[in-house]
Amino acid sequence: MSRRGWLVTAAVAALLATGVGVAAANRPDPHDIGAGERVVLYGDSLAVEAGEAFVAAVTRSTAADAEVQATPGIAPCDARAALEADATSPSPPAVAVLSFAGNNSTPCVADAAGNPLEGEALAERYVADVRAAVELLAAHDVRVVIAGPPPAPGLPGQATELIDQAYRDLVTEWAGIEIGRVRYSPAGRTVAGPDRAYAPSLPCLEDEDAADGCTDGRIVVRSPDRIHFCPSGLSDELVCPEYSSGARRYGEEMARTAAQALDPNY
Repeated sequence: MSRRGWLVTAAVAALLATGVGVAAANRPDPHDIGAGERVVLYGDSLAVEAGEAFVAAVTRSTAADAEVQATPGIAPCDARAALEADATSPSPPAVAVLSFAGNNSTPCVADAAGNPLEGEALAERYVADVRAAVELLAAHDVRVVIAGPPPAPGLPGQATELIDQAYRDLVTEWAGIEIGRVRYSPAGRTVAGPDRAYAPSLPCLEDEDAADGCTDGRIVVRSPDRIHFCPSGLSDELVCPEYSSGARRYGEEMARTAAQALDPNY
């Protein structure tokens, strides 16, 4: 399927010279990596939007099977049962990608009085639940990619920046436990402006043209709701009727890190 048909759903020579790049030079063809393995993207509506681009990029760059298990509006605590079922199944994923941006509309992200968590309290809940998910997955030998969320000022919890920092801190913690088991994907930064500021449009990618919506060198990457990616906004069925550069960028960056996680020598 063409990009327009998507729905929302240098240093090497220097390393070799020092001997550090020998392992890289001996790596298998990336298209042979992950044969017979599963890469699963879990997440919320942003993962739904970016899912097709994610699957296409994983299957284009590796031999793994990619799939999306995402539900609009959920938080990490809502995905616990699905993650546990997959991790303990006869064929658990080799790599699990977690993409949760900051929803606070479900009961498991509310306080004792039933009020939606916001700000720092929401970020603390997110990282606690993602930490538990990582521990569960790692216990079953699943490698984990945590996707940094894009700036989303339209989300009522107002916690995407705090969540992003908490995710990075969690990955740093795991680097001291087992290098490579948990990785951070800067997916959110692919649709952000300088200093991770919210940006409704960005410079076009090299292969984007007027038919994709590229005008005067720029293209819309976010929805009018300042949460999603679809330029004109999603339908009630979460379908984008046009090419979505933001969904593509977010999905392909998650796929890039997932492909690295599949490579045991990376």
